[in-house]
Amino acid sequence: MTGRRIRGDRQVDILGVLTICVYGSWFYGFGVLFDDIGDDLEMSAAALGASFGAAQALVGVLALVTGRLLDRRGPIPIFGVLGPLGAVALGTAGRVSDPLLFGALFAIGGGLTGSAGFYSLTQSLIVRLDPDRSMERIIRLTIWGAVASPIAIPLTEVLRSTLGWRLAIEIPAGCAFVAFLIASRTIDTRIGGAELSGRRWRSAIVDSMRDPVIRWFVLASVSAAAAISMLLVFQVSIMRWAGLSAASAAGFAGARGLLQLLGRLPLRRALSRTGSWRLLAVARLCVAGSCLVVLVAGSPLIAAVYTVLAGTSIGALSALDGIVARDVLPADDFGSLMGAVALLVAIGGGVAPVVAGRLTDATGDPVAAGVAAAAAAGLSVLCLAAARRHRNIRSRSSVADG
Repeated sequence: MTGRRIRGDRQVDILGVLTICVYGSWFYGFGVLFDDIGDDLEMSAAALGASFGAAQALVGVLALVTGRLLDRRGPIPIFGVLGPLGAVALGTAGRVSDPLLFGALFAIGGGLTGSAGFYSLTQSLIVRLDPDRSMERIIRLTIWGAVASPIAIPLTEVLRSTLGWRLAIEIPAGCAFVAFLIASRTIDTRIGGAELSGRRWRSAIVDSMRDPVIRWFVLASVSAAAAISMLLVFQVSIMRWAGLSAASAAGFAGARGLLQLLGRLPLRRALSRTGSWRLLAVARLCVAGSCLVVLVAGSPLIAAVYTVLAGTSIGALSALDGIVARDVLPADDFGSLMGAVALLVAIGGGVAPVVAGRLTDATGDPVAAGVAAAAAAGLSVLCLAAARRHRNIRSRSSVADG
């Protein structure tokens, strides 16, 4: 490995491959291995779910660390140290036989690799490297990310069925390890749009939270995450309740992930015709609509409508969230603040399914979960409108003062 640094779109492609490897190493593949791990290690579904949930929670917590490291030290400590350590922890989880040790290693490995390779970090890096071209490069990155699920899920199944669940964890973890090291040796570390931050983390967070634009933007992001989390957790059970077979419901849910490309490929042209704020609001409205459509998805036709609507809107959100964030968050502390947003989003996305589950238990059907998801998506649109209104007021005040 020569360590020669590269620039331009090629570095986005390297980050895209890293995205596929990191998401594929545990986030998407875990469901394929769920039953095998439970049977072999004698772990209950609750224990396995807790391991996955702990990994997601750690992603949010450690995003604060990796975001701050990006602002203070650049990407090398993240890609060269933290990410590979996480991949080693994941790979080791595939070797152990103790259920508690497996759960701990899986959570630590998932938390480290996710905080070092998920969008909150990679989109922040793109913005810091070249703010002027960050919009199109964020779209390019998320197009790579859209194929993570279609690649990772069937590949994990092939590894599981031929080599066993342990190697189906170890091999993807090894790919993530290599991808992190390649990124650490090839990504250009020169910061184009802002100097490395010298402010203390607490000062950056407190000062930013005084800004109403940022406060409303964060509330909108958390509400949207809650809506999507509830939708994705309950979509299969809702479609089955509506009348589809289990196999059909799972098939439409899987197709939804692939159709995220429909929300990302046309984004560059759409953004040239209208603003990113308006497109983000439309995408979140479509998520709200998806939450209601899925409630009547008892036939293949309606289920197909749900699949297209949800896939397109959720696919667009991954890129649009980052694009709008670069207009809201200060450039000098962008990584730190994106990490803070990621933590709050992780909390919202983790708590929401619990609330929806309690509503389902109380009512006896999943309708309340779908309605709650739609309400959260609608709230995110209202919060985004408030953020945009305060931003426009500030812009008019600046013009008047000038």
